[in-house]
Amino acid sequence: MPVFDCEQDFLTNLVAISPKNARREFRHYIFDSWDWECAYCGEQLTIDTATLDHILPKFKGGHSIKSNLCCCCSQCNREKGSHALSTWYNHSNSRYCEERFGKLMVWIEQSSYSIKFSAANHELIPAG
Repeated sequence: MPVFDCEQDFLTNLVAISPKNARREFRHYIFDSWDWECAYCGEQLTIDTATLDHILPKFKGGHSIKSNLCCCCSQCNREKGSHALSTWYNHSNSRYCEERFGKLMVWIEQSSYSIKFSAANHELIPAG
């Protein structure tokens, strides 16, 4: 099964899998990448308790791409809300962990290559 760099990449695979299954694959890829642990507090999560958090909130211009989404428990997701990572996840936060912060930084800095479908030309084009 292909890995999607963003939620929109599933459009390129509609022949192979349904949009619902593509979204599920995208979410599960991120959960698996974080070993089903909250990126902020380390809580072990399940299919019923795991959520995705936009590291840079959509409200502040963040996109639904792999490098901007992390596995998160619902409590941390609610507490972070639309705060920027640096203002919420720091030494004053009781859940803060230097090791998890380092993993977040590596995750954010990963290069993501994405393909978009050009409706005008009916061609696949690299995002960027």
